[in-house]
Amino acid sequence: MRYIASIIVSVLLMGCTGPVRQSIKPVVSVSIAPQKYFVERLMGDSVEVNVMIPPGSGHATYAPTPGQLKNLSQSVAYFKMGHLGFEASWSEKFEAANRQMLWFDLSQGIDVIQGEHHHHHSDEDQGCTGGIDPHIWTSPTEMKVVIANLKKALLNLFPDNNDLINSNYEAFMNDIQGLDEQLYQLKETHPGLNFMIFHPAYTYLARTYGFEQMTIEFEGKTPTPARLKQTIELAREKGVRIIYIQEEFDRKKADVIAAEIGAQTVQVNPLSENWLDEMNRFISHLQTNN
Repeated sequence: MRYIASIIVSVLLMGCTGPVRQSIKPVVSVSIAPQKYFVERLMGDSVEVNVMIPPGSGHATYAPTPGQLKNLSQSVAYFKMGHLGFEASWSEKFEAANRQMLWFDLSQGIDVIQGEHHHHHSDEDQGCTGGIDPHIWTSPTEMKVVIANLKKALLNLFPDNNDLINSNYEAFMNDIQGLDEQLYQLKETHPGLNFMIFHPAYTYLARTYGFEQMTIEFEGKTPTPARLKQTIELAREKGVRIIYIQEEFDRKKADVIAAEIGAQTVQVNPLSENWLDEMNRFISHLQTNN
C-alpha cells in the first residue's frame, strides 16, 4: 500500500505540465496557514512558505494538489504542527517525494491533551479518547513552546539569518505574552467563564486559563437529535449568548441551537493566516460576551 502511495505521488509530480519552478528564495513547507505567519514573523520575506492545507479546508481530510507537491519537492524543510490528521496520513508520501527535506516537529515539549474534551479541564479529567488534540496553536501558552521550537529549527537551517531571527523572535514573543496577559486577566475578572463552539478548537486555551469549552460536535461527528437536545439544555443552563462556528464546518446545527436559546452565531477561523489578529478577535469576543 505504501509502495502504491509513493507511485501516486511520483506520478503527480511528473504529470504536471511544465518544469518545476525554481524559487530564488529557499522554500519551506508547513501544514496550515497559521504556520506561514509564524515563519514569516521570524524570517520576514527571506523564505518562501508553501502551505499544504489552504484556508477553508479541514486538516483531517484534505489531499494536496499537484502544485503543492511541486513546491514540496523544492523545500529544504517541513515544519509539522505535530498532531494533525493530515500530517499522519501524508508524512510518508511527502518523505518519498523529497528525500532531502528535513523535518521539524513544532509540538515537541508540549503537554498534549489526549482525546476530545468538551468541558472544563483539570487534573481530574479522565476517560479521554480519540487520540491527541492537535490545536496547540490556539493557546498562547503552547505557542511559546511552538515558536521556541521554530526559532531553533530556523537557526539550524539559516545560520546567516541569526540576528534577524533572534530580533523577530523577541518581538513575536512579546505579542504572544500580551495575549497571555489578556487571558489571565479575563480569568480573574470572569471566573468560571464558558463558551460554546461547534468543533473543539480551543481546548488548550480552556485548560490553561480555566475556561469551560462546550462543543456541539460530539466525538468528531454531527450530533444526533438526542445529543442536540442535551446541548440546547446545557446552553440554556450556562446562559450561552454566542455560539462560535468555524468556517469549514456546516453551521446549520449551530443555527438551530442559537435560534432555540436566543443566541447568535459568530464565525471564527483558527486556521486564519493572520494568527495574531484572529487570536485578538476571539479574545475580544470572550471579553465582551461573558
